[in-house]
Amino acid sequence: MKSRGLLLAIAIVSLLFFLTGNGSLPVTDPVESNYALTAKEMVLSGDWISPRIFGTFWYDKPVFIYWMLSLSYTLLGFSDVASRLPGAVFGMGSVVLFSWYLLRRGTRQELTVLGAAVMATSLEVWAVSHSIITDQILFFFTEATLFSAYIGLTEKRSSYMTAAYAMAALAVLTKGPVGIVLPGTFLLAFAALRRDTSLLRRIFQPQGIVLFLLLCLPWYGIMYHLHGTDFIDGFLGLHNIARATASEHPEVNVWYYYLVLIPVSLLPWTGPALYGAWRHRHDGTEYQFMMIWALGTILFYTLVATKYPTYAYIANIPLLLYAVLGIGDLYEKNKTRLWTILTGPAIFWWLLFAAVPLFFKKAAFVPGSWIGLYIFIPLSIVLLLAAQKTHAFPALPVMTAVGTAVIYILVLYQGLVPFYGYRSASVFQSQENVLQGQLYFFEEYRTSFTYYTGRTALYTEPAGYDENARLHRSSVWAGKHPFPEEDSAHLMARLTAGEMVTILVPRGRYDDYIQSEFYPLTREAGKIGACYVFYTKEALP
Repeated sequence: MKSRGLLLAIAIVSLLFFLTGNGSLPVTDPVESNYALTAKEMVLSGDWISPRIFGTFWYDKPVFIYWMLSLSYTLLGFSDVASRLPGAVFGMGSVVLFSWYLLRRGTRQELTVLGAAVMATSLEVWAVSHSIITDQILFFFTEATLFSAYIGLTEKRSSYMTAAYAMAALAVLTKGPVGIVLPGTFLLAFAALRRDTSLLRRIFQPQGIVLFLLLCLPWYGIMYHLHGTDFIDGFLGLHNIARATASEHPEVNVWYYYLVLIPVSLLPWTGPALYGAWRHRHDGTEYQFMMIWALGTILFYTLVATKYPTYAYIANIPLLLYAVLGIGDLYEKNKTRLWTILTGPAIFWWLLFAAVPLFFKKAAFVPGSWIGLYIFIPLSIVLLLAAQKTHAFPALPVMTAVGTAVIYILVLYQGLVPFYGYRSASVFQSQENVLQGQLYFFEEYRTSFTYYTGRTALYTEPAGYDENARLHRSSVWAGKHPFPEEDSAHLMARLTAGEMVTILVPRGRYDDYIQSEFYPLTREAGKIGACYVFYTKEALP
C-alpha cells in the first residue's frame, strides 16, 4: 500500500475511534465547561476575536481552542458531539503525523500501522482526544513543530524549518508562550549538545521567524489594543506567571509528580517505551533529540509550581516513538520471556480496569453493567498468554492494541458516561422549569448549567469562607473564577425578605450548607443530578 493510502486509512480509523461515545459524554465541570461556554458565547455574540464568558472578557487561554469549538458549533450546533469534535480531530491528526514520521524515517509499513495503534490506545492520548481542553491541540502542534524542526536541522531542509515556525505560532495561539519557549529551548539544547554552530543558523531562520510573527502576533496585538493591561495582567500575569510560581493545586505539588504520571499515561505501552529508549541509547542524533524533548519537558514542568496531568503530555510523543521501536526490537529478539516487557504492563493495565467497578460501589452515580468487562478482560488475558506461550509473537502487539481499545470502549459506555453525567449539569436542560426565582450555586459553581440552559446563576458562599485557605493555596488565585457572584449579606437579605430564590448545593458541599447561615431560611425540595435543591422557606406555599 502506498504511503498516502495508508495514512488515509489510519486517519479514518483513528478518527472513528476517537469519536466513539462522544455523543454520550456531556460537557463536564469545572474545566471543560469553561471552554464550551466561551465558544458558545463567541458564536452567539459574533465576536471571534475577544473570548468572553458570562458576558465578560476572559483571558484564560489564547483564541485557537475557541475558534475550533466555535467552528464545530457553527457546523453541528451546540451538541456534545460538536463539543468533543476538535479533540477527536486533533487526536486523529496526531496519530497520522506520528505515522508519517515513522514512514519517513524508514519504518516498515506494518510496524507503522502498529505505531498508529500504539499512540491511539495509549492512555493519555485516548483520554485527552475525548476531552474539551487545549492539550490535544497543543500536542499536535508541538509534535508538528519538533518533527519538522528535526528534519529541517538534520537534513538541511529549510522548508521544514519554516513549517516548524508556522506550527509553533499555532501552538502559541493555542496555549501561549510555552508553544515557542519549550520547542525553542529544546532546539538550542540540541545544538549545544551537538556542538554544531551551523545548527544555530538554521534554527534562527529569518523567513521562519517572520512567518511566526505574521501568524500569531496579530491576535495578541489586537487583544492588547482592545483590552490593554487587563489582557496582559490576566493572560500573562495570572494564567502564565502565577501558574509557574504559585501552585494552583498544592496538594499534588511534589517533585516526582510527572515521574509517576508519565509511565502511567503511556500504558499499556510503558514497557516497550522504556525498553526501546534503553535499547536505542547509542543511536546518536535522533536519540539525543528525542531524549531532550522527553526529559526536557518533564524537567520543565517539574520546576513549574502548578502540576496538572496534561502539562507534560508532549513528553509522550518521543516516548511512544521508542515504544514502537522497542516492539520492533522484540520481534528481532524473538524470545518468549522478553515479550513480557509488552505483555506484563498490558495485563497489569487490563487488571486495573477489571477492578474499576470496585471503585464505583460507593459512587454517587449509578454505573452501567460491567458484565462485558468481566467477560472480555479474563478472556483477553488468557488469549494473550496463550499467544506468548505458543510463540505467536507478531500477534502480541496487535492483541494488546485491540484488547485495550475494546476495554476503553466498554469502560466509556459503562463507567464514563454516567460519571460525566454526574460531573455535568446537563440534566438541568430538561428540568430547569422547576428552578424558581434567582438561582445560586453554593461554594461550587457549575458552568455547564449556563452552557446547557442559557440561564446564569450566581455563586455564593457563607460569610468568612475562603476557598484559597481551604485549598491551602496562594491568594493570587482569588481572581481565577469568571462566574458572577453575590456575597452572603445580599443573599441573606433576599431570604429574610421572603424573596423566592433557588440554591443549588453540589453533593460534596451539602454538609457545609446545613451548617451555613442560609440553611434555616430555606427548605430542601429534592435533588437534580448531583445537586440538592433548596428554596426560600417563606416563599413556599
